[in-house]
Amino acid sequence: MTRDRHSVPLDARLCSSQDRQVGLRWPVALDRRLDDLLDRAEDAGERTNRRELIAALLLAAEYDGEELRELLRTYRTALVRDAPLATDVEDGNVLKFEPPSPGPRPRKSHQES
Repeated sequence: MTRDRHSVPLDARLCSSQDRQVGLRWPVALDRRLDDLLDRAEDAGERTNRRELIAALLLAAEYDGEELRELLRTYRTALVRDAPLATDVEDGNVLKFEPPSPGPRPRKSHQES
């Protein structure tokens, strides 16, 4: 059976099925939030990455049109201070962040107690 490059078998594992490169830009405060969520997943014992976490969040999202409208309104009126999950990110009235280094995000090292 020949596979069309624009089709995916329905019974294939989603995480290893054909993928597509997505280019997007978003606020640095949301990028920080993604890193905070990644830290939480890693603290819970998951070895993951930004791509996999975003895909999992997107798969879990099941909103109707009105709920999406409300989410968009919330986003559009949110302040930068609403985005980070970590409590130690503010210095006065400014969000401080380290510019990302090239390549994959370094993993946290977990030591067993």
